Amino acid sequence: MRFKESVIGVSVQGRPIRAITVGHGPIAVMYNAAHHANEWITTDILLRFAEECVESYKPWYERVTLHMVPLVNPDGVEMVKRGGHRHWKANASGVDLNSNYPAGWELAKAHKFARGYTKPGPRDYVGPYPLSEPESRAMAQYTRLVKPMVTLSLHTQGEEIYWRYRDHMPPGAEELAKRLAKASGYLLEDVPSESSHGGYRDWFIEEFNRPGYTIECGLGESPLPFSDFDGIYEKVCPLMKEALGLV
Repeated sequence: MRFKESVIGVSVQGRPIRAITVGHGPIAVMYNAAHHANEWITTDILLRFAEECVESYKPWYERVTLHMVPLVNPDGVEMVKRGGHRHWKANASGVDLNSNYPAGWELAKAHKFARGYTKPGPRDYVGPYPLSEPESRAMAQYTRLVKPMVTLSLHTQGEEIYWRYRDHMPPGAEELAKRLAKASGYLLEDVPSESSHGGYRDWFIEEFNRPGYTIECGLGESPLPFSDFDGIYEKVCPLMKEALGLV
């Protein structure tokens, strides 16, 4: 079994945003990583999971198609890893991609502006309008094309799972959230008020009324060192399998 690869968009600086798919079943599930540049270790986590998925044929291939976008923010990750911008979260235009989605965007803008994030910079600037950035537009377009039943967004850090948005309670969301927590040992939490609104998970839940989760991988300060990879993967891999109904 091999995964299929496609280009779903192009970043500010012209880098391809790639999706990979495994399986060919009628149920779509979608995972993404590295909305934030200094959380690049999540890309490696998702790629490792993709490699494990294609090592041999598995029965779930007939039931599920798993769509993965391992590197939502390729320009920002390049800046962090190559350019010395260690704490940079945004894309190359200085927009926080996970604050650039339509759900509650005006509220996100009010929160961020009140904290001084009023212009492009390393973090927390919501952009001039929702989906202003090619990376967030590509994610929204691909999600609408795929129409996944469940989404996981890998971030760092805190070993927490954020599972709801405002009063939206998609069918089955709480039950699956508890299973993800049990599989990983992570805690179920509500998003801090200063980080609410404008995120991919927020938008997915609001638009599709289906379960969407933010997984805050690992502990420490982002960017987490690669030496943490094995410990993170040990906890997150069972969680990703649980979302596929594999354990």
